[in-house]
Amino acid sequence: MIKNACSQGFCIHIAGLLGLKLMKTKPKTLVLFLPVVIVILILLWLTGLLGIWTKGMSYVADNTKHFNLDKSHSVEGEYTMEIDLSNLKNNVGKDLYNDGTHRIYVSSVKNTGSINSGGYTIYFRSDGRYSLNGATLVSGIQHTRTDENLFTYDMMAKMSAEYNGKSYNSSVSGTSGLNYKDGDEFGFYIFPTESYETNEISLEERGVLVLTVKNLYKNIWSKN
Repeated sequence: MIKNACSQGFCIHIAGLLGLKLMKTKPKTLVLFLPVVIVILILLWLTGLLGIWTKGMSYVADNTKHFNLDKSHSVEGEYTMEIDLSNLKNNVGKDLYNDGTHRIYVSSVKNTGSINSGGYTIYFRSDGRYSLNGATLVSGIQHTRTDENLFTYDMMAKMSAEYNGKSYNSSVSGTSGLNYKDGDEFGFYIFPTESYETNEISLEERGVLVLTVKNLYKNIWSKN
């Protein structure tokens, strides 16, 4: 049963992850080694290391038995950054927020090419920290539990754009759950639809705008 359940290739892969060398292992020796691999995998699963390795932050967030969100809170302050509309790709990677542990940075700035699809959009990636002791994430999104095993997330951040001497309120274009091992993603339509309709903004802008984001939220998963 064990021999059939664990191919030589799979075991070599697992052993590689564990820092073991099986480069020229004889089949008989490999069979003897299989129970050790299985025991190690079971220990990794029981301790939570396997879950952390495969799922990241969501493993902690999903563990309602051992972690809670009671210490989560809003982040004070407004955070600004410049976005160059003449070269959208050059904005990717710019930091909106960075406290040395948590980071929010530009993941994409796009021109959809149509007013009907939102015109200029921007998305941010939130990068947090996680371990067996808990997790923290500063984001525009608040992650909450509606029940013991049910989760939801709400956009908390608000963004405005200053361009050509005028300020525009940006609307939300999208949010995500903990889709990444270290965080989430959220985005905005930079300019309101009315600004395009009145020809204040075109789909061929080349200037530099200033974005201001406030109401960030620090999600904290602490041990019960």
